[in-house]
Amino acid sequence: MSSHRQITRREAIGGIGRAGILGMGMLAGACGGSSRGDDGALQIPGSCVLTPRQVEGPYFFPSRLARRDIREGRPGTPLTVRVQVVDVDRGCTPIEDAMVEAWHCDADGIYSGFDIEEGNLADAGGETFLRGYQQTDRTGLVEFQTIYPGWYPIRTVHIHLMVLIDGSEQVTTQVYFDQAVTDRVFATPPYSERGPQRTRNETDPFGGSLAELSFALQPSGAGWEASFLLGISRAG
Repeated sequence: MSSHRQITRREAIGGIGRAGILGMGMLAGACGGSSRGDDGALQIPGSCVLTPRQVEGPYFFPSRLARRDIREGRPGTPLTVRVQVVDVDRGCTPIEDAMVEAWHCDADGIYSGFDIEEGNLADAGGETFLRGYQQTDRTGLVEFQTIYPGWYPIRTVHIHLMVLIDGSEQVTTQVYFDQAVTDRVFATPPYSERGPQRTRNETDPFGGSLAELSFALQPSGAGWEASFLLGISRAG
């Protein structure tokens, strides 16, 4: 049964202290991205099961920015993120008009909206780069144009996702990247200018569900496409 609640900034900042729920999750491999069926609808790879919850982390706030391109000029390897939201209690039926909020750090590990005093790697209070939300279409799909996230000392590479329906949170989670792909990306500027990645997938403190919470990745021009099938339960 899912927990439905309104999200506040105060709750979000306290979220890093809550344990992530490592339940059954989505299986998304490191290769073989999205494809289109005979009807032209986008098909995201994955199993029809609940997506595990993970902590919001300390750098969430509602962006209130409805947009596809969330880059705001931040440098980095281009990344297209596609998320399809489905109802696992109804045969993985796509959910239309769900709100999907996404946020992540930049190539230097910096989150927008927070200053050094709040634990950020640099002062970025009042900024909104690499944040935004979209409403799912009739196929349950949203797409964000962004950059490949960087790392910060205690975490491996990830993107935060939150799904809300009618203002109520359905699931908050984090989705990860194949380490071999990350190594390729981080060997190029601007990532390579920071030195070796300190925390990798195998040592991440919240990475216990990496197999269930990983993007399906495929090359796309000078960048990558990342796809994830996100399953929620609306039974409760």
